[in-house]
Amino acid sequence: RDFEKKICSKLKVKYCLATTSGTMAQYIAMKAMGIKRGDEVITQAFNFVATIEAILDCGAIPIITKIDDSLNMCPKDLKKRITKKTKVVIPVHMLGFSADIKAIKQICKRNNIFILEDNCEAVGAKYQNKFLGTIGNAGIFSFDHGKNITTGEGGAIITDNRKIFKFAKEYYDHGH
Repeated sequence: RDFEKKICSKLKVKYCLATTSGTMAQYIAMKAMGIKRGDEVITQAFNFVATIEAILDCGAIPIITKIDDSLNMCPKDLKKRITKKTKVVIPVHMLGFSADIKAIKQICKRNNIFILEDNCEAVGAKYQNKFLGTIGNAGIFSFDHGKNITTGEGGAIITDNRKIFKFAKEYYDHGH
């Protein structure tokens, strides 16, 4: 709990839930956002397999966008991929660089879609003076041995949304 409190303090968010891995953080966050079988979750082509695994574990359908010159989600391609089944967009901030989260947020807001920022490779990085992972509805982290901050294994969900946090905490504590 001390680790969670320190993450909240450092990143200036209300809630943090430490998990066993970044993949588990992603899975739980999507469940907290109401993802169910048959929903579509959009993420990007340049990615790690764990993102797709978590989407599939939720029973959802992964939809893949192209990347732009920053190696992150291309907002123009994102617009083309949204359907009535799209419930969550997962931009993956790759190699310490931010996706165009402002454009992604505008697109998602217009379409009433959650943003789950995968910040496993950009812990501590900022976009327009805000920490990545704090701009969407929730953010996730991985602390495995290959990340820039490691606990050997582990992950975390951060959010300012009490409803997402409450569901995630209850879901996780129940042993899912």
